[in-house]
Amino acid sequence: MEKIEIKGIDEIIYYTTSKCGLPIYIWKNEYAKSFYLSLNVHYGSIHTEFSVDGKKYKVPQGIAHFMEHIKFNVDKDTTANDLFDPLGSDINAFTTFKYTSYLVYGTSKVKENLNALLDYVYNPYFTKDMIKKEKGIIASEINMGKDQPYNQLYFAYNGAMYHKEKYKYLITGEVEDIKKIDIDDIELIYDAFYHPKNMFLVVTGNVNPYEIEQMVNDNLDKKEFNKYLNPKIITIKEPKYVAEKNVELFANVEVEKAKVGIKIPKKEFKGIDQVKLNIILNLILSNNFGDSSDLKEELLQNNIITFLTASRFVLDDYVVIDVMLESKILDEAIDRIIEALNHLQMNEEDLKRKINSSVATLVLNYEDVENVNNMIQNYLIYYHKLIPDLKEIYESITLEEVQTVIDAIDTKEMVVVKMKKQN
Repeated sequence: MEKIEIKGIDEIIYYTTSKCGLPIYIWKNEYAKSFYLSLNVHYGSIHTEFSVDGKKYKVPQGIAHFMEHIKFNVDKDTTANDLFDPLGSDINAFTTFKYTSYLVYGTSKVKENLNALLDYVYNPYFTKDMIKKEKGIIASEINMGKDQPYNQLYFAYNGAMYHKEKYKYLITGEVEDIKKIDIDDIELIYDAFYHPKNMFLVVTGNVNPYEIEQMVNDNLDKKEFNKYLNPKIITIKEPKYVAEKNVELFANVEVEKAKVGIKIPKKEFKGIDQVKLNIILNLILSNNFGDSSDLKEELLQNNIITFLTASRFVLDDYVVIDVMLESKILDEAIDRIIEALNHLQMNEEDLKRKINSSVATLVLNYEDVENVNNMIQNYLIYYHKLIPDLKEIYESITLEEVQTVIDAIDTKEMVVVKMKKQN
């Protein structure tokens, strides 16, 4: 078992691989009163086109989320809840664009909980009746989601930003997509992606790493796994330009909303590696639009906005920046945000303060089993590795690097999506 030192924070993450190929990451905290388990699949909503041994497959949108739902069925009469309720644990699952995660939170009986998690996720129980029943449940979920203004705004924005990227589609799929899913699709996805070599387990809490390793091997040794198919995701070449620059929606909202964003080719950032680029973008957005920024304070005090947040999304070939706001004078608020995006700022004092704050948050995150579990998940999904020197990376950032990123943010490819009140 490998011990990975988180530099400058005095923490250790243990890493090993089960006999059948499941990567296992364990963070031990002897003071923790609870534990958090996540079994994660490198399969999300955007992975609908892939190949196995050169043969291409295309499955309906929403199938990753559909699989998450039906995996809760253990057999005809048993669900995952039936396994965990007697253990007093909380279970959940979620699907994102890039991965699916099955979660367990508890305070006792970690062995029983871990065995139950492995047993129900690695249980290929699918029937036509189950799939038919689940279609109705998920169709209702889709329709309810479409009534939520934030969802409408989010996917309208993605649709304006991207021509081909599958981030523009609902994670759940549309109702018409769900109708197309059949048992052959489900079995294909399970066989291709739900293999230990395409998954990873994260365990955080007051646990013995070596006992966890043995427990996982004991459990998985009793299961049969087919040869890993090693599926290859078919990538899409996204055009440089945004799909639409201006979009207006109308919805039943109290306060009007908008998203303002920029799409920048990654090559514009002059070779800054993805980890550092993510950090620098976050620092810049926090400084210009965060809770302590002069702009946000001014806009709130003058009642120009009621809400403001900014985020960044680093893709393989592009960086997308978006600012979301709510305002009773929407057009004026949007103008102020566009002006700020055209004049992003950061000085040496700001940079030092933001880095110190971020490092403090990083240290505090290691006091919570769920936060640590989520951090490890995010590292492995978005960077394909742990980042043990994150504190050092923060502290190495220079104002020159920050200015390079600011200079690369070209606002000519800006998107503005407005959500206005229905008349």
